[in-house]
Amino acid sequence: MRRLGGFAGRAARSLIAIWQSQSGFGRALMAMGIVSALACLLLAFELALYSALPWRGALSARKGQLPGATASSALAALPTRGSGPAGWRTPSPTPMPTHTPTPTRVPSRTPTPPPTPSPTAHVEVTASVSDSSPRRGSVVTVYGRITCDGRGVAGVPMRSDWEFRSVTVPCDSTTNGDGVASCSLPVLLAAKGHYVAVEVAFTYEGRTYRATTGFTPR
Repeated sequence: MRRLGGFAGRAARSLIAIWQSQSGFGRALMAMGIVSALACLLLAFELALYSALPWRGALSARKGQLPGATASSALAALPTRGSGPAGWRTPSPTPMPTHTPTPTRVPSRTPTPPPTPSPTAHVEVTASVSDSSPRRGSVVTVYGRITCDGRGVAGVPMRSDWEFRSVTVPCDSTTNGDGVASCSLPVLLAAKGHYVAVEVAFTYEGRTYRATTGFTPR
């Protein structure tokens, strides 16, 4: 006991000497450390006191009898549906009726063959140009005429293909009441002295009729 008291006295004198040698900030830190040490000692004392109390075991025993644990045990003791009495039958699910769609009949369509000219009809196609020797940069018009038994046929589509030296340019038109169709293009892509062939094609009653004409730029 004397040694413990002497040690405590020396420790107290050392702390007092350190306290006096510190500035205001250092003393504040020392005060905070002393408070923290006392709090730790108090907490350790409370833990030791709780461990030594006789009613600690009673609290531990009552934790196992919580309402939640009792309810879980009661639920676990309930009989399952499969282990019930013989009179308790599990209702089987009623099958839902299925709806089978009735197939809708689609009327079949018989393809209609394209009309063909009568064997006695005579179809003739001719073609011409407005200028067979035009200047470069001028506009040339191609004319096409279709006749059936010598009469012009109106409303027949005509396609003309102008074959220049490096490219073929199309031009479309439709015949008038006299069976004549015309289409015009500027002569820009043709070379001087190079013949430009122009083909006209009429589609009439499922058949195509062609004629050719042309011009040479000067």
